[in-house]
Amino acid sequence: MLLVDDVVVYIGEAKGSKGLRGRLLSKHLSGDDNHAIQRAFKEQFPDRFLRREHMKVHVCARWLVVPDPARTSALERLLIWLYKPEWNRT
Repeated sequence: MLLVDDVVVYIGEAKGSKGLRGRLLSKHLSGDDNHAIQRAFKEQFPDRFLRREHMKVHVCARWLVVPDPARTSALERLLIWLYKPEWNRT
């Protein structure tokens, strides 16, 4: 989950060899301006450097390790249903 000032705004799963760290760095923080987290702060912080600095202070990640990969997508859907995060709706 990604939280902005302690509010859950996005829930997603991280697969692949790079895992969560790789996904956060390559998609969320360094991703192109059309990615959800970039879009969320683009208007307020048009300068990419200032945007990234803002995200470092106000955005945090929390995660669960799910030992059974077959259950990961079901858990993701359940958490999205429970929290109804804003960035999962856009």
